[in-house]
Amino acid sequence: MQVLPLVDLAVLSELESQLNDPLPAKAFAGDYVAGFPERQLRLRDSVGGRDLPAALDAALSLRNASTMVGAARLAGLATDVLAAVGAADLETLRRLLPLVERCGLETVEDLRSGYLADAVIRLPQDRGGVSR
Repeated sequence: MQVLPLVDLAVLSELESQLNDPLPAKAFAGDYVAGFPERQLRLRDSVGGRDLPAALDAALSLRNASTMVGAARLAGLATDVLAAVGAADLETLRRLLPLVERCGLETVEDLRSGYLADAVIRLPQDRGGVSR
């Protein structure tokens, strides 16, 4: 079984190339990092509440955002969550939640300490830039 990387930097490099500028790609990665806790909370709460439509929405959001930022391992786990939601397998969903949380935190740390370590992201309201 192949272990997927936490972050596939080739995905972010490709995004930088498509945008002809690394700053929007770094801003996107920063937004992903900032948004992970909310995505993880939505997934946990929906599974805990046995709300499968909400769990589906949360897992899709997590998978799609993770895929776009190159978070391959987390995207893979989110795909597993989607399969469990489709099968209405609450036991598997409960087993996957700690794995998603741990992998998500590792992914966020990997992005912060690697790709975003030297990033200065310029926000519209702060043209001076914010270090992340």
